[in-house]
Amino acid sequence: MTGLILVLLAFGLIIVETHVPSFGIFGIMAIISLFAGGNILVEQGELFGIPMNWEIFLGIAAAMVVILLVLIKVAAQAFKKTDTAGIEGMIDQDAVIEDWDNKQGRVTVQGELWQAVSERSHDFQKGDKVTIGSVHDLKLKIHIKD
Repeated sequence: MTGLILVLLAFGLIIVETHVPSFGIFGIMAIISLFAGGNILVEQGELFGIPMNWEIFLGIAAAMVVILLVLIKVAAQAFKKTDTAGIEGMIDQDAVIEDWDNKQGRVTVQGELWQAVSERSHDFQKGDKVTIGSVHDLKLKIHIKD
């Protein structure tokens, strides 16, 4: 019975791994629990009249490892994505000059009007396109579009 409890614990830990950001700790514990429970069940020889052998548990462990690798791949892809919302999502976006005076003015980005500054003097005209380099104190730092 202890072996069965450890195998069921392994399945529970895999479910927890899919819902909790644990960086694989619950998945590793699940595989360890599966092998420990499998070892106990194989030594007993059968469970509820069903013969137990290592091939069953190696197949289950392989399936768990595949699930963990898929979860790791999904998590790695999520970390690589750039921000698409908020101030961070505006960096490297295009902006359109509304009015400009030497080193500062106003630009339109995604339908919103923002104050903008530039490190160099530019003679921008209304409608010129620029690129947002960074955001500081709710002011966009812009440069000429490449």
